[in-house]
Amino acid sequence: MADHTALYDRHLVAGAKMTEFGGWEMPLWYTSIIREHLAVRSSVGLFDVSHMGKILIAGVGANGFESLITRSISKHQPGKCVYAFLLDDLGKIIDDVILLKVTDACLFVVCNASTRSKVLSWIAERRAGYKIQDLTGEICCIAVQGPQSAELMRRIADPAVVSLGRYHGAFTTLRIEGRKSQIDAGLEWAAPIAGAFGYAKDGIRSIVTRTGYTGEDGFEIFAPAEDAGAVWDGLLKVGAGLGAVPAGLGARDTLRLEMCYLLSGHDFNGSQTPLEADSEFAVDWNNEFIGKPSLEAQRGQRFSRLVAFESVDRGIPREGYALESEQGEHLGAVTSGTLSPSLKKGIGMGYLPPDSASVGTKITYKVGTRSAEARVVRKPFLKK
Repeated sequence: MADHTALYDRHLVAGAKMTEFGGWEMPLWYTSIIREHLAVRSSVGLFDVSHMGKILIAGVGANGFESLITRSISKHQPGKCVYAFLLDDLGKIIDDVILLKVTDACLFVVCNASTRSKVLSWIAERRAGYKIQDLTGEICCIAVQGPQSAELMRRIADPAVVSLGRYHGAFTTLRIEGRKSQIDAGLEWAAPIAGAFGYAKDGIRSIVTRTGYTGEDGFEIFAPAEDAGAVWDGLLKVGAGLGAVPAGLGARDTLRLEMCYLLSGHDFNGSQTPLEADSEFAVDWNNEFIGKPSLEAQRGQRFSRLVAFESVDRGIPREGYALESEQGEHLGAVTSGTLSPSLKKGIGMGYLPPDSASVGTKITYKVGTRSAEARVVRKPFLKK
């Protein structure tokens, strides 16, 4: 049976079409995927992403966690967020994560829902003097995305939140009525977090980050799960004049694909390295991490790479469709594909061998027995 987030009942009341995703029953859409997609591009959308794994790493050895990820964190000041991969010994991607450096001794890690158990086990087996706490069920996460997201946050949060730089985070008090939470004694061993959550005289204490998964400006609110309803209702009420609408995972998928952001279990599934996933930007070669020797060996080789392609005709690529050369040679398969609501054309990603991965290369994808024409293009599809 799928898990439910703290906002499940509100999704049902709002008439959401629900679907199972990563072991959770989540809203796919409320009105339509296209309408919610365009609302995020033009104004602001609210996503319940509480299904994402939320892990606290705390203790004197927290900086040692960077030996498990492809990016350095010790060089950054508290408040910095980092996107990175966890790799196995062969350099294959276990998961992609975003980390918030709270202090030198405290990290807040967000991973994908479907890989949470694997990530927790991987970290626990290789811990280096730090404690691990899975806070997924205790903390909600609401993503506020779109060009009006900063104005919406300005209306409900401390002014410093709107001043956050891209990929930074901070503690804040949300000026929202209806809070229910109390300070969680279970977090007392992690002092920086213990003061962030729970009851506050003037609102709900939360962590807010400014990362995003849509290509638009956006924030993520991490608050006590028992306050999720109050936060959700407050955002919709305060954001009504800004065009704020609830948005489901359907729009989240089309938005991220227009930006060529990876989707766990689809664009990587445990068989690819960051280099094959065309994500070397998330590898700090000066950092020592598990899987690095294998990546270094791969750098000098030729290998299939994740590319973006767009339809030349009216076809819409879908995950699993075969990718072929113009001569009918099998090249690979679509890992992500959709009709772009912004561009009004079929777009997709898939792994192609080196000789077929150059921008401008003509390929086809199979729609049943029909071949639809496409061409490899430069990432991302939507230039922001």
